[in-house]
Amino acid sequence: MNLGLKNKDSILVEKTADMQMTRKLLGDYACDLYKLRAYYITKDADKFEEMLRHMLEAEYKRPDDKKSFLETYFHTFLIKGNRKYADWILEEIKKTGDESFIHYNENSYAVMLDGRNDLIEEMEEDVNSKRYYGFALGTILFMISKQFSSLGDHKNALVYMQSAKACFHPKAVYMPVVERYLRDNEV
Repeated sequence: MNLGLKNKDSILVEKTADMQMTRKLLGDYACDLYKLRAYYITKDADKFEEMLRHMLEAEYKRPDDKKSFLETYFHTFLIKGNRKYADWILEEIKKTGDESFIHYNENSYAVMLDGRNDLIEEMEEDVNSKRYYGFALGTILFMISKQFSSLGDHKNALVYMQSAKACFHPKAVYMPVVERYLRDNEV
């Protein structure tokens, strides 16, 4: 399947992911992710949307898989400014019942897609609450930086962006944006 992704061959990925043996070895979640990624890479919008809807509605064996999927793809679409898909995923995020998860994702949406810059104090309280760590904490710090930047406070924006970078895994969806910002704005 990796070869299919590399070669942008969604048919190969789809056939392999749908094989009973592959599903047994990798599980439904991993196979569905491969298919979703293949449709995204090949820009097959109809199949992508169908697969995205399927994954949003599916129940996977491990609840953390679904949460990870929601988080990763939600923030991918926030970065790309794709309100349609972000809306779909945010609706599923709200169904998790995880108030902290819902809260930081709704605030991220407000900053990225609605252009809000009045959430700095609330988000700083989230940082200080110690409820968030890793990707979620990095995202909140990124959102604070973005707000400071839009307000013209580039000094604070830079400090928060540097802090965000320290929280993200090197392959996190925000890392290319963070690194570009730091490269373009460091003194």
